[in-house]
Amino acid sequence: MIQNKSPIFPTHPAVLAGLLALFVAGCATTPPDPALLLEAEEAIELAERAEAQRHASLELAEARELYATAQALIAQDEAEAATRMAERTTLQARLAVARSRGAILRAELNLKRDELQRLEADLRDSFGDAIEVQP
Repeated sequence: MIQNKSPIFPTHPAVLAGLLALFVAGCATTPPDPALLLEAEEAIELAERAEAQRHASLELAEARELYATAQALIAQDEAEAATRMAERTTLQARLAVARSRGAILRAELNLKRDELQRLEADLRDSFGDAIEVQP
């Protein structure tokens, strides 16, 4: 039987061990950086300061749930999934901010409309129909 001195695949245990170590190192991911949650935390804090609990409670609750999931994924060394979840958290918290600000602005607008109607009524009371109020 003829023995091949230069096999295509090395069979020496040290070479195999070295190749295996390179393969495993290449497949390993870096552990997730807990700092990746900072933007999500800041977005949630901004939502809380924007009174989202009062005006956009569903959106804020969803952001908090997503944040908890991102934290769990970090604990499980799932960097890619944790990053995606942190990004979703940030977006959901920003949505809560936008909805809360919208609700606050609508309430302010309604107050201004009520005040305008009161002023128009006062003008009519004072000057009668002689004054024309444009809508």
